[in-house]
Amino acid sequence: MKKFISNLFIFLMVILFFNLVVFIFANDNYYKGYQEFPSKDFHSFIIADSHGLPLEKFSEKYNVFNFSTSSDSYLDMKRKVFYLIENDYKIDKIYLTVDNHTLSPYRENANNADKSIIYTSKIDLNYIKERYLKYYFPIFQIKVNPLLKNYLISKVKKIFTQEKKVHDNFKWITFSENERLKRAEERVLGQFPTPDKSEKLEKTLVEIINICKINNIELIGLKFPLSNSYIKVLEDRNYDADRVFTSHGLKVIDYQLIFKNDEGYFSDEDHLNSTGGQELTKLLLTK
Repeated sequence: MKKFISNLFIFLMVILFFNLVVFIFANDNYYKGYQEFPSKDFHSFIIADSHGLPLEKFSEKYNVFNFSTSSDSYLDMKRKVFYLIENDYKIDKIYLTVDNHTLSPYRENANNADKSIIYTSKIDLNYIKERYLKYYFPIFQIKVNPLLKNYLISKVKKIFTQEKKVHDNFKWITFSENERLKRAEERVLGQFPTPDKSEKLEKTLVEIINICKINNIELIGLKFPLSNSYIKVLEDRNYDADRVFTSHGLKVIDYQLIFKNDEGYFSDEDHLNSTGGQELTKLLLTK
């Protein structure tokens, strides 16, 4: 019995040590982008996925906090809205992405549900599990362990191969029209895999709308600029997040076509670069 207890103790110590290593890695890498909490001096917010990232911190000049994170779904965005409300932020306005792809079924799995647990609402029935157990015990998170493995492999490979860093000269504006169209087609196929939108995400979007109405927060829909190549391929594909907004009497600002003749403002087929982000911020927040 004593031997069993001793072996069990050693096993638990090994698990706890490994968890500590993974936790340090996750805190510095996996949760990066979710560790910055807005100052309470901000009363307006932009909440979007990667399409909001090029706006960087330009919006802060206009007293608007850019709360966007790459791959966020409406579940992640809802958690952020709840976080702001429950932590007594004085919220006047929220600009929320309602792009054509945001109700896509692929976003049900390709999201930040394991990261946005940091913003889990206190009224969530799984609050303890989501906010504390998952966060402090990342070894049980499906997505974290493979990332750590890949990170370590890349570091070891770099040491032994002494690979020189290759600078990425990728510039959207330098591609031919055929190459742009090819990349746009691949992107559209990935974002619109089925004819039907996600009912789950639509329900979450409606919950965000209702939360904002109850708390007297002005909610404005925002559609981000798209390159001309992407627009040509996109055609009439739309999972109708914008129509969900308008059906609830909410305003939608549609900037999809505003830079269609300015390829130099894009980093790829449907994301602005820093210059484009700065221009969009001026248009959005000085009107």
